[in-house]
Amino acid sequence: MSRPNNFVILGGGISGLSTAWYLSRYAPSSTKILLLEGSNRFGGWIKSKRVGKHKILFEQGPRTLRPNGVGGSVVLDMVNKLNLTPSLHAVTKDDDAVKNRFIYYPDRIIKLPGTSLLSSLKSIIMNNFLLKSIPSILFEPFIKPQKNNHDETIHEFISRRFNNSMSDILISALIHGIYAGDVKKLSIRSTFTRLYDLEQRYGSVIKGLLMSNKEAFLSQQDKDLLKIINDENKELLAIFKNVSLYSFKDGIEQLSSAIVNDLKNRENVQLKTNNQVTKLEFGENVKIFTNDGIYEADHVISALPSRALYHILPKKDTLPHLNYNPSVSVAIINLAYAHPNILPVKGFGYLIPQSTPNNPYHVLGVVFDSDAMPLQDEPSRTYTKLTVMMGGHYFNSISEKDDFPSEEILLQRSIEILEKHLGIYSTPLYYLVDIQKNCIPQYYVGHYSRLKELHYAIKRNYTNQLSVTGASYWGVSVNDCVLNSAKLVFNFLSNSPNVVTGLEKVEIE
Repeated sequence: MSRPNNFVILGGGISGLSTAWYLSRYAPSSTKILLLEGSNRFGGWIKSKRVGKHKILFEQGPRTLRPNGVGGSVVLDMVNKLNLTPSLHAVTKDDDAVKNRFIYYPDRIIKLPGTSLLSSLKSIIMNNFLLKSIPSILFEPFIKPQKNNHDETIHEFISRRFNNSMSDILISALIHGIYAGDVKKLSIRSTFTRLYDLEQRYGSVIKGLLMSNKEAFLSQQDKDLLKIINDENKELLAIFKNVSLYSFKDGIEQLSSAIVNDLKNRENVQLKTNNQVTKLEFGENVKIFTNDGIYEADHVISALPSRALYHILPKKDTLPHLNYNPSVSVAIINLAYAHPNILPVKGFGYLIPQSTPNNPYHVLGVVFDSDAMPLQDEPSRTYTKLTVMMGGHYFNSISEKDDFPSEEILLQRSIEILEKHLGIYSTPLYYLVDIQKNCIPQYYVGHYSRLKELHYAIKRNYTNQLSVTGASYWGVSVNDCVLNSAKLVFNFLSNSPNVVTGLEKVEIE
């Protein structure tokens, strides 16, 4: 089977950009690459904006990256190759933003156990629900496992292996921060994959954590990738051993902008915005119809949301499950205050569990941006910056009708919440309100099995003409999206005769 030489990539978010970047760097120079983006900008949900005469930086999408894991190493390698290291802003593991994490429950800010033994004991003793979790942690190794690749909701898994309150309070808060989702609907296998794998392999989460090492669940491809990256980035990775979070001087969008600028300098790459794909036709080649013209390719890589891909296929029944999982919308309200020390606590921020009573505005959490990334504004440490996140799965009923609260209402609700939760009665100097519509895919129970069926359907119906990448499949973080796009490209460029779909992981596991 001949390797494709003419690629069209659909979608110019971080997944599409990363796919184009890896192809442009590692495919033969004769490879043609066209990237089509439907909107007027690249970067997708990554949006960093400076506002007002003081040029305060607001993040309306992802705001920090983690250097952990294979995905973290892959992104750092990309950062290094794009010459972005002089712009890095890192937060070390001993910083308050890392050590101090909070939740709001039931009617106050609660500090979660951290790295300090003394502060962790104090936090546990002062909060009854944390105290009640200790016996369930001690007895977890003795609970009979459910094996045979059984999937269930996160709530069912955590309640079965630990207790209900751990799921309802701690885990649901964490899920609000990552997926803005409902802990009683999301799949344990596809969200907290490590916990799922620990039970499958060791029969217990706690036993598995004690017995396994970092490489226990890595594929051979992951190990090979890590070795190459570690060899090429020794100095940077050594510096980042004590780093927990990082961003860039001008925000996360500096990463996507650097990829775009790099791609513009490559002769075999074309980038086009304002090209909304309306349909695909598969024959000897693939025809891509957009509002601006018709393009042809040997192979199409869709980095679109799976539901968007579903609507442009010539036959809707050829690929199953593309429109099964919904995506949630999140309201992002950025606020900057002209005073540097108005927060009652220092830390990254706080999340709000699903079980917290009296949450009428459906707040998911509040990020203390001026603590999390204090050096992105000039002069630094002069302002207090906060981001309020609302909606997510709570918005599901109004998302279908597109009946979201107005910007004025969202702003007023945010100010009211900050008064109630943090005692902030000042008027913000600057603010920015946006609703990120359908921004985070929700991996409902059975997601892995559906991906397996989708993988074989692509192989059967669109052999060597279509593959997929993006947040709809193997993870929603920036690290996940970059890593999976990199793997897709490396699978294309390997000498293997296998058809590449982007979902090969289902054959490995």
